[in-house]
Amino acid sequence: MGFALFHYTLFVLLASILASATCLSAYLVSRKRTMLFAFAGFLFYFFDVAWVFQDDFFSGATVGLGEAYALVMSLALVVTGCGFLTSFWLLLCDYLGEERRALKVVPAMVFVVGSVAVLLLAPAGDGRSFAFYFMRELYLFWMLAYAGVRFLRVKDQAERGRLRRHRWLYVLLWVLGLMVVLEDALVFLLPDPILFGPRAYAPERNFSENILMMACAFFACRDAFRALSLRFERPPMHEGGRQETLIDNNLLLYGKRHRLSDRECEVLRYLLLGKDNQNIASAMHLALSTVKVHVHNILQKTGQPNRQALVQDFWKTS
Repeated sequence: MGFALFHYTLFVLLASILASATCLSAYLVSRKRTMLFAFAGFLFYFFDVAWVFQDDFFSGATVGLGEAYALVMSLALVVTGCGFLTSFWLLLCDYLGEERRALKVVPAMVFVVGSVAVLLLAPAGDGRSFAFYFMRELYLFWMLAYAGVRFLRVKDQAERGRLRRHRWLYVLLWVLGLMVVLEDALVFLLPDPILFGPRAYAPERNFSENILMMACAFFACRDAFRALSLRFERPPMHEGGRQETLIDNNLLLYGKRHRLSDRECEVLRYLLLGKDNQNIASAMHLALSTVKVHVHNILQKTGQPNRQALVQDFWKTS
């Protein structure tokens, strides 16, 4: 079992650092802050797993250090846990357009204070271990609950369509988050703890948490590879503003999916910004009849009956 756990740990470490590097590469070519936050999150998680790995396989070197060493390592896990969770919280805030600085900072502060309070005030034992790791799940559930409330409160149909694209990932994170809590409860809270499989060797680990992070890594890498390949084919257009940034981030993929030409993508961009044909013609220095032809071709290629349906389809499927 130790042999399998060793190579499993290497896989999680490798996947975390590869996801981090891929997201950093995507950020450097696209300047999407979500990719920068994802880079930081997976990098922190790499160190989080590495320090648990150290305890698993090098415990002999720490014999005799006692409670002092355990406290230092627990505080290190507070730092890494706060690092990767807060990075993903900031990613979520950026994606949802949340600008309130206090709301971005307070969850991290609550996590740190709560985790340290558990370490210092709770009596030693399995109950303290469960409470310590449960702070992570609370942070995750806060993020999921916040995202759910934001979705329910959004009235703009285009924005709802954009958010609805991630509904299956949202459900998956809820399921895996509950599995993390269940796994910790089976190990730490039962009178006769169930130590199953590799957790008999490493009860501090949570394999559901690893699976959750690997799922996040898969989706992050998918988006990062998409950004890298599209930016290689065609550089993005940027004029500033959150709405324009969101359009630019999705326009290349949408255009490629429906085989729109570069000129048609440029016309589509103005359509998504609410410009009429005359304004588009002026901005692009084209004849009005030419713009009408481009608009007609875009509607045909995308299979949409009118502009309103085109805009809704863009945010639903980009």
